[in-house]
Amino acid sequence: MNAKEAEKELLGSYAADKNEILFSRFKINYNNELEIFKKGSVVFRDYEVVEPDPTAPRIQTEDAEQQEDTDQDGAEAEKSKTQQEKERKRRAKARITVQHVDIIRDEFWERRPWLLSNKPGKIPKEP
Repeated sequence: MNAKEAEKELLGSYAADKNEILFSRFKINYNNELEIFKKGSVVFRDYEVVEPDPTAPRIQTEDAEQQEDTDQDGAEAEKSKTQQEKERKRRAKARITVQHVDIIRDEFWERRPWLLSNKPGKIPKEP
């Protein structure tokens, strides 16, 4: 079976159908596979993970982020050189990490708000 034929056969099937095909044809139980094979790999700058606030809105929109970056007159808030330097150093100290996690669910994004805000988070404490 070539790639086009495989794509045509799987077209319109659900996850349960694909799991059944994996098991019946190849004796592979999807639930027993390692996360790296189920979720793939995510590479990002790792700061201190935030515990999600259950009362907060789900995922912040760009409009809300833009409001945070403006002062009371509606003008863009400019960062001082000191603030810019501190932010640069925090970004440089963050470690690059590879994880095999589900990025579709909101929990991943809520625990790592810096990924959507483009602002560095807190540096994780060394164990």
